[in-house]
Amino acid sequence: MAARTLHEAIELHQRGRLAEAESIYLELLRAEPADADALHYLGVLRMALGARDHAVELLKRSLTLAPRNADAWNNFGNILLAIKDLAGAEVAYDNATQFKPDFVAAWYNLGNLLRRLQRREEAIRCYRRVLELNPRFPGAYEKIALLLQRLGRADLAGEAFRRWFEAEPDNPVARHMAAAHSRADPPARADDAFVVTLFDRFADNFDQALTALHYSAPATLVAALSETIAFGERSLAVLDAGCGTGWSGPLLRSSARRLVGVDLSAGMLAKAKQREVYDELHEAELVAFMRAHPGEHDVIFATDTLNYFGALEEPIAAAATALNAGGVLALTLEAGPTDSTGQFRLHGHGRYSHGAAYLREVIGAAGLELLQLEPGVIRKEAGADVPGHFALARKPPGFSG
Repeated sequence: MAARTLHEAIELHQRGRLAEAESIYLELLRAEPADADALHYLGVLRMALGARDHAVELLKRSLTLAPRNADAWNNFGNILLAIKDLAGAEVAYDNATQFKPDFVAAWYNLGNLLRRLQRREEAIRCYRRVLELNPRFPGAYEKIALLLQRLGRADLAGEAFRRWFEAEPDNPVARHMAAAHSRADPPARADDAFVVTLFDRFADNFDQALTALHYSAPATLVAALSETIAFGERSLAVLDAGCGTGWSGPLLRSSARRLVGVDLSAGMLAKAKQREVYDELHEAELVAFMRAHPGEHDVIFATDTLNYFGALEEPIAAAATALNAGGVLALTLEAGPTDSTGQFRLHGHGRYSHGAAYLREVIGAAGLELLQLEPGVIRKEAGADVPGHFALARKPPGFSG
């Protein structure tokens, strides 16, 4: 009867009916205070309710009674990780894998922890163990590939991305990153689904990452704009193209009569909305959005946005359409190696770099007048400067595109 009741409680717990599950766990413990399973699952439930200290106490009691319970050790590791006891979490996950060597989730959790501790080689070994146990566990391929990139092992990272794509061919991130490491001709642009998946995933921590990378491109581009147009008079209709979390929004607000942001990522836009600086925010594909709003903008501001396009003809032409006469397109691109034509190259990190001559050509073909094309540093990555192009181009009064 007790086992059936515990099973019922676990089912209620998994369905989110926590009060009912808690009542059964407590009833079991009143009948048998040394019920290790009831203590274990009540501890997990109490953690979900925010009672962290009690959760730790309950798991310790459970593991004292049943010290070889791998599931309890794994859940204890999760709780300790949540309260930032990383050393304790490592011990817990290690115990889980020792007592249950084929415990995929525990090996994956241990790998994630070691990756967080920057013990990359050990983390890779954990993820490889995950794949030995479950060759179609896609997250492990991704983590191995990213770690190998950080270790400077590009060939091995490429193989991991390709294996991930084989295991999960419908995943847009796997598809794009496999292409980035392929010797075949790269796609002309990153797939929309890749961009959405990538940036939705990173939205919560994106601003912290930009701070750590010394991201200076928006400030540099605003400084260039202020020397070119009447910037700072709150008279301009400004489009923040690929606005992300709205990092550039405060820099643009003082000059904008109307400030519009557009981005593919709903997660990023939710963060941008919290800044309360935009008049409008739109979840849309950039080229289509600009084409649908002809002649509406005095400034189109695009920092680290066109890095996800290889061929620039479509986005630059769409920007020309969306600008009013005399309006200015301000953009940054990553500079670096290009393909044999000198146009662009897709790199292992998933972004494109472009040649300066190609950018000049595309801007001219779109009917825009190039005002400035200067080299500069966009941000730091792995401790090194990321070189870029900073460009301003004006739509002439007689534009007929």
